[in-house]
Amino acid sequence: MRLNVLPTLCCDIILGLDFQSQHQRVIFELGGNLQDIVVSDDETCVVAIAETQEVSLFSNLTAGVKPIATESRCFSNEDSLFIQVNVDKMLREGVIRPNSSLWRAQVLIVKDEANRHKKRLCIDYSQTINIYTELDTYPLPRVDDMINELSKYHVFSTFDLRSAYHQIKIVESDCKYTAFEANGKLYELTCIPFGVKNGVAAFQRIMSQFVGQENLRDAFPYLDNVTVAGRDQEEHNNNVKSFLAAILRRNFTLHESKTIVSQKDIQILGYVVGNGVV
Repeated sequence: MRLNVLPTLCCDIILGLDFQSQHQRVIFELGGNLQDIVVSDDETCVVAIAETQEVSLFSNLTAGVKPIATESRCFSNEDSLFIQVNVDKMLREGVIRPNSSLWRAQVLIVKDEANRHKKRLCIDYSQTINIYTELDTYPLPRVDDMINELSKYHVFSTFDLRSAYHQIKIVESDCKYTAFEANGKLYELTCIPFGVKNGVAAFQRIMSQFVGQENLRDAFPYLDNVTVAGRDQEEHNNNVKSFLAAILRRNFTLHESKTIVSQKDIQILGYVVGNGVV
């Protein structure tokens, strides 16, 4: 598709995410001599804080809790730059903030499981607060029960939450336990961190409550993925409409490129479900 803007009119152009997601690139011809500037969707989409109850990750700690500051780690110049880019992004989004906590975990750089050429920034809590955290036993949905239930439907859509944990606020008293070092400075998270022992349970509880409180029909949350189904196209469309309206009300941010809409069969949790068959 080629967009034509009135040549004599100086104006702003706003392209919605739903429009952008249908195309490989949005090209602005600037007339320069240097190579193209490529900005990926992952770098530009800011994650908002969802309108949910703040969660407590560390309300049940074992006896004898004392702050632990783990040893600083060395990184190459390339990795240090990668760390700083991610830290700056999280600061802009309000996910982290500078702190002066007595706790100090260390960052790690790991390869993305889905894309081995892509790196991710993680925080290693295995030697700090995870040692003292008692397990939150809130369960994940049983996969076999969920798959068997989905097999009753005939039309499916799936929605993925972008940086899902970072959309959920934690209580203020928990923030100090999430402290970590990055490039010689200390920060703490204001949202659920990846890598804490009870992050999974806390997030699943929030998503289950979201579906129940919004009275969403035929919606199946499994961590950051929600499948919305219908026994026919009309029921499916009505359920998706209600789901998207609830997402907007609660200020959740969806990963548009991972959204799959109105399919007769679907791949989920290692299964293919469709037409009553698993």
